[in-house]
Amino acid sequence: MPDVDVRKVSILGKDSIHCGFHLVPYIVKTVTETLPSSTYILVTDTNVGNLHLDAFQAEFDRASISARFLSYVISPGETSKSREGKADIEDFLLLNKCTRDTVILALGGGVIGDLVGFVAATFMRGVRFVQIPTTLLAMVDSSVGGKTAIDTPHGKNLIGAFWQPEYIFIDAAFLETLPAREFSNGMAEVIK
Repeated sequence: MPDVDVRKVSILGKDSIHCGFHLVPYIVKTVTETLPSSTYILVTDTNVGNLHLDAFQAEFDRASISARFLSYVISPGETSKSREGKADIEDFLLLNKCTRDTVILALGGGVIGDLVGFVAATFMRGVRFVQIPTTLLAMVDSSVGGKTAIDTPHGKNLIGAFWQPEYIFIDAAFLETLPAREFSNGMAEVIK
């Protein structure tokens, strides 16, 4: 793995946030070396998966670890952040005989981070998870702070938990594939 310039930001007494450019090899190396597991599950949506899932699969294959690497891809958008969406991911974890040592990677924007974080908080009473935000808004807001939730017909983010990720990897290279409107939404949050 070539050397990458990574900036680490400390939260709650540990270097939780790692920032850089083209970090996929670094992410996989860091996760597999510091968060040992029998199974790593990457959850993303079809938009992000089409752009970045193959790179993660290739890096996990190169890592030559005995652990399984599985991926689960959902439909993009707020409608996936629901009780049904949460149950679908949980059923996938159960069908694949995931255990308490499972590490879940959330690759995507705020919907993915919120949904996967809530799954991680409740699956087997809590498993480790990693935030890999791909939108500017998620990088500066929703991936930080440990707030996880799903929506209900009665409103947004009404059912959730606080569950801190083991790491938050901010890879600015993901912004190269971000639609201009999504980038503008993120900049508005930065300014706010």
